[in-house]
Amino acid sequence: MAKQLIKQVFGVPSTAVIEATEAATTVNEIRSAGFRYEAKLRDLELQFEAKAGELRQAYLDEVRGIYGDA
Repeated sequence: MAKQLIKQVFGVPSTAVIEATEAATTVNEIRSAGFRYEAKLRDLELQFEAKAGELRQAYLDEVRGIYGDA
């Protein structure tokens, strides 16, 4: 199989080489999509945590107000 991947006729890559290259390109594109997804997900998680912190603080401020800043 390895010899088939290397063998070329008149400078034209064999079908096996083309198929292997296309498969590798597909895998790289899928990995890149995964990295972009993970980066966007991390950004969304950070936004969520920031908003949750704001809500938490507003709740605590309201409870302190109910108790008269005790």
